[in-house]
Amino acid sequence: MHIAILGAGPIGLDAALAAHEAGFPFTVYESGREVAANVRAWGHVRLFTPWSMNLSARMRNRLGVGTPTTSDECPTGVELVQQVLSPVAALPDLAANLRLGTEVVAVSRAGLVKSDEIGTGARSNHPFRVLIRDAHGERVEPADVVLDCTGTYGHPNPTGDGGIPAPGERGLADRIERRIPDVAGSPELWAGRSVLVVGAGHSAQTAVTDLQALAASSAGTHATWVLRSPAGRIEPIENDPLSERARLTARANEILAGGSPHVSVLAGWVVDELRPGGDAVVVILRNGAGRRRSVEVDRVVSLTGSVGDPAIYRQLQVHECWATSGPMKLAATLLGEAGGDCLQQTSHGVAVLESPEPRFYMLGSKSYGRNNTFLLRVGYEQVGEVFDELKASTASVPATTSATATGATGRGDE
Repeated sequence: MHIAILGAGPIGLDAALAAHEAGFPFTVYESGREVAANVRAWGHVRLFTPWSMNLSARMRNRLGVGTPTTSDECPTGVELVQQVLSPVAALPDLAANLRLGTEVVAVSRAGLVKSDEIGTGARSNHPFRVLIRDAHGERVEPADVVLDCTGTYGHPNPTGDGGIPAPGERGLADRIERRIPDVAGSPELWAGRSVLVVGAGHSAQTAVTDLQALAASSAGTHATWVLRSPAGRIEPIENDPLSERARLTARANEILAGGSPHVSVLAGWVVDELRPGGDAVVVILRNGAGRRRSVEVDRVVSLTGSVGDPAIYRQLQVHECWATSGPMKLAATLLGEAGGDCLQQTSHGVAVLESPEPRFYMLGSKSYGRNNTFLLRVGYEQVGEVFDELKASTASVPATTSATATGATGRGDE
């Protein structure tokens, strides 16, 4: 069976290691020019979890001596890339099958559309068609198994109320930052400016605390923090075992309580409209009582969460959760657990990763949809469970693309 792995982030690279160990031919498609492109985008941010939780057993075994394994220190994204992900991708048996700068546009079944062969099992007899786009144009490549490890980070939610773009938002896209800004690394982009930050999660908390720290030493720097909840407080986790997360929550709550002259807090407000205002952006806000007010700022930082791109599997029979957009079986399991801290999360077996589409698996953060309790550790467990299933079923799976797969994996034409 030839396996198409979509995404060369932590989970995609671990899946590649598992494929190699199991003796399956595979190709890893990565839209970025380097592996772990999304991790690099937040590389300046320090993870909440320590080294010991951010490597898989396969990574430790292949990288060997010198690889961080049991350290209690929390790496930054860049450190994770430099010390683990890039060395893994450089292993000869992975590098030969890695296709950088290659976007997966869509996946389908040869000779079938989404509404064909519903519940008959016949779809497994048709190879996947993986439509890719790279510097040479577009083409289709076959696969027997597809692992969607593309994550969520590259697909941020809009800024407007209700999760849709606010009027004027799309026209001001170049004035809106949708990733955690590297304030300390590029202070010249933020010093002396007014910035509106939208969101209440850890990403927004990080951006606000970083801007507050810069403002303390850079005159004219000011942040306006807009939160949908009127509570005006981030509920801390009691006896939080992750010290980095606990410190961030504490700093954020100090700011929310009025502890910084450099940050104005607007709790219980949403973005109603955005308008150009010369060199500034005029943001129209609305609260629960229907009152509107405008704020004029130099930049907008929108950190309202993200969700995986469903367009890739639009022609596949994937059962999505109506609330989280994750695969239905896993979503139902997670919702049934009624939340809880992320450290309590474990993988739930291959059965909850299966969908009506045979041999298509969504792994990693994308499998959690809008549920924000995902851990890399869980993703690595998912990889192991899927490959245990693939190895067990190899004898009964028809070799639909074996003739072409051999050539594909030997190309190494990245």
